[in-house]
Amino acid sequence: MLKKIFLMVILITQVVVAQPIIINPGDTLTIQPIGDSITRGTEGVTYRQYLKDLLKGVNVPVNFMGQCTNAANSGSVWADYPALFATLEGDIEHDGYGGLKTHEITDMRYNTRGYPKKTIEELVTDASAQIILLMAGTNDIIGNYQLSAFPARYDTLITRILRSARGHLIVTSIPPTPLPITNGKIQTLNADIKKVVDSHIAKQENLSFIDINSMMANSEISSDSYHPNRSGYEKIGSGFFQAINSIITDIKEEKKSEEIPNKYGLMQNYPNPFNPVTVINYSIPNQSNVHLAIFDQLGRELKTLVNKEQAGGNYQIEFNASNLASGVYYYRLAADNFIQSKKMIVLK
Repeated sequence: MLKKIFLMVILITQVVVAQPIIINPGDTLTIQPIGDSITRGTEGVTYRQYLKDLLKGVNVPVNFMGQCTNAANSGSVWADYPALFATLEGDIEHDGYGGLKTHEITDMRYNTRGYPKKTIEELVTDASAQIILLMAGTNDIIGNYQLSAFPARYDTLITRILRSARGHLIVTSIPPTPLPITNGKIQTLNADIKKVVDSHIAKQENLSFIDINSMMANSEISSDSYHPNRSGYEKIGSGFFQAINSIITDIKEEKKSEEIPNKYGLMQNYPNPFNPVTVINYSIPNQSNVHLAIFDQLGRELKTLVNKEQAGGNYQIEFNASNLASGVYYYRLAADNFIQSKKMIVLK
């Protein structure tokens, strides 16, 4: 089932190439979901389990960051959705603020629903996640809350998230509903969301957009007419997976030989040109602080491959450039007082 959904998402999800996220062997990817109750989940289902399973399939373990302390209409954590405990294997650390509108999520210092009384900057800084997932529901529409000002409010929310984020922000469109009047308003607001995201992408900010709405049918909404059902959450999870998988860069752990070299050295990568994987070998004669990184032709650092202290030895590291466009790049080794650069060519 998930495989079929994933193949469909590839065709209809728009993902913008973003700053890659490096996942080393043994690393856990940290994700912070932000939104209203559509993010939290309902009727015992949520997109997070589907997303977690798909990332597990490509050997990327996940930890969801941020905590929703009180579920709406409940005095204890998630008491109104106990099935989510089993679904998420006991992982209840994720956000989803039931009933809140966009401006209330932006600044929750005055909320009366038992959620953390923090600004969005504080929530994002506290979580310090590598990926932030922002999905708005229909609370602004249901309350008919100043819809003409929605684009400005959403722009403010995105701007303030980016101001504090250390990772990549993925923004979605609002899912559909079976209600024709509400659906018409959703389509209008989704066009506004896309324009807001495009304006930030034009500034080369670290975010991307996926069109969840076009992926889902009206039949994939639960009986309350607003929250996705199980099939809907599967598609949302698959959409987020496609977006996240496009910006993850794998770096295989370096291998060290037993022989100790007598001098520093950086060898030419092989193969070169390459697509998408190449191997870089380097040597250090004694314990050194090593920094090995990839740069573009303007000298901007794109990826850090190694940044730690290493014992003397000959090292080999495999680099996957699947998220780089064709072109000329440089890799540079800096170890104590030794610095050397070489050219590599990505040819796709």
